[in-house]
Amino acid sequence: MPVRPARIQDVAAAAGVSVSTVSNVLNRPERVNARTAQRVRDAVAALDYVPHPGAAGLRTGHSSSIGLVLPDVANSFYSRIARGAADAAYEHGYALVLCDSGDAPEREQGYFTMLVEQRAVGAVVVPLSADPTRLTRLRERGIPLVLADRAISAQDGCSVSVDDIAGGRTAVQHLLDRGARDILVLNGERGIRQCADRYQGARQAVRSRREARLGQAVAKEMTVACGVETAHRLDDLPDGVFCTNDFLAAGLCRGLGERGVRIPEEVQVVGYGDLDLASFVETALTTVRQPVEELGRAAVEMLLDEVEARAEHTHETRVFAPDLVVRDSTRASSSGT
Repeated sequence: MPVRPARIQDVAAAAGVSVSTVSNVLNRPERVNARTAQRVRDAVAALDYVPHPGAAGLRTGHSSSIGLVLPDVANSFYSRIARGAADAAYEHGYALVLCDSGDAPEREQGYFTMLVEQRAVGAVVVPLSADPTRLTRLRERGIPLVLADRAISAQDGCSVSVDDIAGGRTAVQHLLDRGARDILVLNGERGIRQCADRYQGARQAVRSRREARLGQAVAKEMTVACGVETAHRLDDLPDGVFCTNDFLAAGLCRGLGERGVRIPEEVQVVGYGDLDLASFVETALTTVRQPVEELGRAAVEMLLDEVEARAEHTHETRVFAPDLVVRDSTRASSSGT
């Protein structure tokens, strides 16, 4: 027969106290004298009693869970955000509830309703599109909220993001330094804020080189398949391509290889993200690395500061700097570095 888990009534009986005294020892120990409190703790240890989290939530007004709302949990970028968020939540004694919104506003709102009903302490949200009305609705759901991978004004709430303008500038500056002069940006939809920022950074880099040209191609989706398709559509090959994510870059390299184009001898390619596949494709990708796990970790820590500090909390906009990882898809510089 399975052994029944110990109940709070069992602890009270073993310690010779009331149930309310056990509850006070577990939740308000300052109300109980030291000798009685120790007797209760001994009974808890002997019976291996674990307090029921739902009951604790009813007492405190919230549970010990944090919602993490992502647009695509299968995407390795978002799964790395989840990893950092889960580590931070665990270290602070909270459970992370993963919600895959599919970037659908109705589903996103549905998850928020569930999180409110389940008394989650708050939520970290990673929105793909930047519709301000949609983001405002999210912030009005009545629980603390931190946006990740999206910068907002501190007066509107907390957010953590990467400086994508600097990232785009770094990527194209690298191509220029490696001798590229006819550069193509393979981008996602400009309505995605990160795509717009990375293209803006690319334009800034090219302005410093009068002899350089910058073009742009927009992929239907930021996937390997769309990168392959773009490679086969290019009539006049550029000598450098900046892809605004690593999936596009990996697909572009594959498609160019199918056409017999050599990388980096004929076309140099820089990706964005430093996802796992950047190291495993046939020609390892030079790419802009984002501190993705740190985004998730920082978002949870900012959320818990708001939950626990309350009146003392000040909203913050935290922006991380990206850096470049040089691999085989770009040529060595003239100095050999």
